[in-house]
Amino acid sequence: MPRGRRGTRARPTQVNKYDAHHSVLQDTYGVQADLRRELADSREAVAERRELLGTFAACADSQRAWLLLEDYFSKLSLARKDFAGNDWWPRLMGVTGTARLEQTALLFLRAKRPIPPELSEHARFERLLEIEEAEQEQRHVEALESWILPPQVNHLDAPRAHLRVVAAPVACEDCPGQHELVISLLLHRPRSGEKPRTVAELIELTTRAVHEQELFPPRDWAFIQWLAEMYGGRPQPPETPRLGGI
Repeated sequence: MPRGRRGTRARPTQVNKYDAHHSVLQDTYGVQADLRRELADSREAVAERRELLGTFAACADSQRAWLLLEDYFSKLSLARKDFAGNDWWPRLMGVTGTARLEQTALLFLRAKRPIPPELSEHARFERLLEIEEAEQEQRHVEALESWILPPQVNHLDAPRAHLRVVAAPVACEDCPGQHELVISLLLHRPRSGEKPRTVAELIELTTRAVHEQELFPPRDWAFIQWLAEMYGGRPQPPETPRLGGI
């Protein structure tokens, strides 16, 4: 088999030891994986982590609590970066005692990681369900608000000029009972404001540098190009276009 070029193969996603270990247990033991996890941990290791959690739950100093939690994670071959987001830490520090341990167990549940034995008694699955339902409802509300009131997109390169076309009906002198539409072309620029322009003046824009095109929205520039195609070949384009037969 011919070898591929070096450096073209994508690197596999790095999996931490905790997730890899429990994935193997799940694949090997299936429904008995939870029991196998408990048996795989020594009593001394579980007792050591439980004692560390007790100290963490009662700690009032945020810096020391942070170090205690890092120490606990390291004993599980985990790290802070294995738990996405930054909003979970204020929730942990907002409570103490059993409530903090429940929040820690909830952190594992929301990350879809198996609960360590010393945290299993503090896992509240009904609370996880309530949070997920509230988040789903909030997403629906935000989607509805975005549909009703779409957010305005602000670009650094937003168009700085635009064209406004105004049509006014007038009676046709040659054909009584019929009307024509008199078209007014209004060009707006930030410095000069909105001013009327003739067809010839708009056609002249297409002969300038490309930078002129970048000042207009695509639909406005397409209309200016259409005017150039319709009236550009005439020696004297009309100052004010008229649409007849109405």
